[in-house]
Amino acid sequence: MGYRPRLYRSRPVLLAPSGGLACVALAVFLLMLPAFARAQDEDEEVPPAKAPSAQVVEDAVLPQVAAVAQSVTTPDVRALSKALHVAEKPEGAPAGGPPNTLTSLGDLDGDGVPEMVLKWAISDVEVAAELAPAPDSGPLWGVYLLCWDGARWKASRLVSGIEDSTFLAINLGKSVGRGIAVVTWEGDPAAAYPAVFQIKDHAAALLWDAQADDSRYQPLIQGRVDFQDRSAAAAGMIVTGRADPGLLQFERNGHRGFNARAVYRWDGKAFMPAKTEYFANQDYTLYRFISTLHLHDFRSAYALIAPAQFLSSDSPTLDAFRHFIQDTLPEFLDDHVFEAPEPPTGSPEAYGLVLPLSDKQYFYHPTFSSDGKFLLTGLRRTEEARPPELPSP
Repeated sequence: MGYRPRLYRSRPVLLAPSGGLACVALAVFLLMLPAFARAQDEDEEVPPAKAPSAQVVEDAVLPQVAAVAQSVTTPDVRALSKALHVAEKPEGAPAGGPPNTLTSLGDLDGDGVPEMVLKWAISDVEVAAELAPAPDSGPLWGVYLLCWDGARWKASRLVSGIEDSTFLAINLGKSVGRGIAVVTWEGDPAAAYPAVFQIKDHAAALLWDAQADDSRYQPLIQGRVDFQDRSAAAAGMIVTGRADPGLLQFERNGHRGFNARAVYRWDGKAFMPAKTEYFANQDYTLYRFISTLHLHDFRSAYALIAPAQFLSSDSPTLDAFRHFIQDTLPEFLDDHVFEAPEPPTGSPEAYGLVLPLSDKQYFYHPTFSSDGKFLLTGLRRTEEARPPELPSP
């Protein structure tokens, strides 16, 4: 699946300053925002890991937000909301589009005034003329932190140029105190990417970004990220979603695959992986079977079958299983990547495998035990010639 290049352009955003200033509207025309385009071959799978971070996107809205915020010289959140025209449609915003929002995070710095998060819709999404509009195309958002510094409001960026996000205050332990977690979603299907900020000098300071090169975060497809505060200790992060194994490829928008639950612990500088659990089903058995045989670990693979049924023997043994694989399914011992296609509508076989080779392709028809352990009871293989590739247009 490839990305369709899109061009994003913002119209003027009119923000009125408050506090008895001269009635001169702040009108700053936004020039063309940098293209987020990433052209990729339509047949190429896009991996979920290391999507471009929203931290590096140029932000043309922040100066406007900051100018209006600084004009508000009262800690009254209602005055700040009025100056920013929150809940009002910005000029040029499409009819029916979502409104901008201003949300309290609570008093994180202990000054008696809550920190606020402004979610601002960047208006007028324009699709490149040579491409058809994506049916699910929506506005891009900028997300900003607004803090009272004792005299006026100060604005700083959390993320910008993103399509969807959530945010919340979390505990980062005694050394940092309360911080802000922002989760954005990238790709199709979406994978979640968290980032963590602390407040320094009444502004957001990035502590950790899941998309940084040195991050050990592993995104899960169609996933979600939750944070669990633990009294005075730093919050834990739990990521759930569909695993993306390398030796068994699933269709990214399909229903096949198996789920995982990963637990991360905050070490003072970053969220580090602590434990990953996988949830058993037929596809998880197939993945483990393929990966253990890839390592020539016959004993572990043997534990994934119902021996008597799989080998059609009254006296199955590990040695008999080894000879069966070497003689009948030797391709499982090589460096092959198998495919797990979505079953055709109405097909009784939901867990087939495919191995494309240079001149042919193998189809595998697994059967499983019905005792909830999902053990392999059979793995029949059929073969057919590989259809010739069509010439490129």
